[in-house]
Amino acid sequence: MKRFEFVAGTSKDDIVMGLCLPVSILLPALTTYLIIFYSEMYASFRSAPLLFRAFVFVPALYLTYFLIKKARKNAANKFVVNLDELSIRIWKNEKEVVSGKILSCKIKVSNDKLVHVDIGTEEDNISFRARPKEYRTITGNTSFNPFGTGTVSDMETVLALGVKIKNTIEKQVLDDNAYVAKN
Repeated sequence: MKRFEFVAGTSKDDIVMGLCLPVSILLPALTTYLIIFYSEMYASFRSAPLLFRAFVFVPALYLTYFLIKKARKNAANKFVVNLDELSIRIWKNEKEVVSGKILSCKIKVSNDKLVHVDIGTEEDNISFRARPKEYRTITGNTSFNPFGTGTVSDMETVLALGVKIKNTIEKQVLDDNAYVAKN
């Protein structure tokens, strides 16, 4: 039995993060604008439109940072996976979410920015998406990733899980084909 522990998100978490990013940028800006407009401070900003934009967008950017940080924290889940040949048990934040015999596994790696592993069982499917919170650019500098949920070691663990499952499935298929050819 092999055990894998990592922090990653699921496809549902990706959808939530994708929707939260534009909302977290626009909602604070709209709120600040409406506060200025309805408190009748808008007339005093007519002569200085740059000051008005700064007064609206600086607090909005400040709030955006905290909203994205909160959404990213909610999207990051701690997974524990126990793998025994083709039998799998997956816990998400210490609650069992998937168990059963593995039927399929798909792996997609996008440079060093994303590892995407889809696992299909008899009962359910689960998708792991691991992204680093920071990644290296071509120039060697680190860049902040607002969609990142884990570290590079989490990405390597998810990839190792996917490769192990894929190799086990291929071995099982080869053994089944050899058994059929023998009989």
